[in-house]
Amino acid sequence: MKISLEGYKTNYHFSVNLYSIFLIVTFVPDIVGIDNSIVKYLFWVVRLALALWIIYSDRRSAFRLSLFEFLYVILALIYTINLFIDVFLDPIPTLKNSGTTDFIGFFIGIILALSFRYDPAFHSEKSFLFFWISLTFGLIVAYFLAVENVKFDVSNVRYDANSTINTIMYGQTGCALALTSLFGFVHYRKVSLKILFTITFVIGMLSIAKAGSRSPVVVLALVSIFYMIARLGKVKGLLILFTAVGLLLVNIKAIVGLLTSMGSSLAVRLTSMIQDKETSGRDVIYANALSIIEESPIFGSYYLIPSGIGAGGYPHNYFLEVFMTTGFLGGTIFLALVIYSLFKSYSLIKSQHFSSWIVVLYLQILVYGMFSTGLYTSQDFWILLFFTGSLKASSVISTDKLPKSKRLPFRSRVLTQ
Repeated sequence: MKISLEGYKTNYHFSVNLYSIFLIVTFVPDIVGIDNSIVKYLFWVVRLALALWIIYSDRRSAFRLSLFEFLYVILALIYTINLFIDVFLDPIPTLKNSGTTDFIGFFIGIILALSFRYDPAFHSEKSFLFFWISLTFGLIVAYFLAVENVKFDVSNVRYDANSTINTIMYGQTGCALALTSLFGFVHYRKVSLKILFTITFVIGMLSIAKAGSRSPVVVLALVSIFYMIARLGKVKGLLILFTAVGLLLVNIKAIVGLLTSMGSSLAVRLTSMIQDKETSGRDVIYANALSIIEESPIFGSYYLIPSGIGAGGYPHNYFLEVFMTTGFLGGTIFLALVIYSLFKSYSLIKSQHFSSWIVVLYLQILVYGMFSTGLYTSQDFWILLFFTGSLKASSVISTDKLPKSKRLPFRSRVLTQ
């Protein structure tokens, strides 16, 4: 069956590049019994080819860039040059054999991002439903095939989704489904669909519990607060959130019991984080990253921490990482783009724009990047930042009432240029 470019963009492009299809594909090496890197790199090639297909089709407008898009390209260029120097011209002492892969992975990530220059097809209802259904399927499979991981925390049981997706990313994938389900529950009117979104929200939460990682809980809480306040207003949004927190506290013993019966260590790890202020060493990593930034504030140092606490790893904070890698030159551009994207995200959610389900996923990866994951490896972040910033919501021309049909409603319409 031949798929047109427009059909691919409308149905599959988002899912191919973010979370769902990759999750499903990564079960293949475990089932077949082959090296997972073969499947991962082959999938990179497929994504790259599809991205180039989209970019080529839009080549006539490639040089008509908005200010945001122009600054984004400049930042990507600065980051690429710094990575090239660190990997090939002045190798980091602690870097072993991953430098070339890091550089190629980042470069591919930028190309993938450019294929997400705003197009209404990417946030269409078909795209949303395919993403929601395929992600739910992948997480159901992961729940039963999850593999115990003792590498991160030998004293508490945690689970990887499979040999490719570790416990942290498994938890974040569950968080993505929970946030997507929250969006669907709020936006759809039909009761049967609200029930389905409630079920998939629970599946997302169970995935977070199974993984045993704390960061998805923090991310889910913060993004939900942002979304509910922007979508429903401060009074109504906070009222609903306080009610949810109250129900959570009332049933906390039952929830802890459920987590324990699942073999999840999440309750124990959250308790440790709150009572003992346990940060997994992030505070000392931050301090070391700041000292490295002070040594080379204008043009930056290395893309990985070169020495001291956390040597050979990333700073576990996007802002620290970008200033450490590119200095004031790239860091100020990055800061401006993120601040702009936050204001735009709030506006899009408030106006009930159809792209809000993607916006909440952007907010997820942004919050996640404040205390975990590396900016140079986060293809998701570069993709979603570019999509959010390139979206042209130049005028709200409709305040239609929510339709009675199953179609996903939206009050604002986009005037594309």
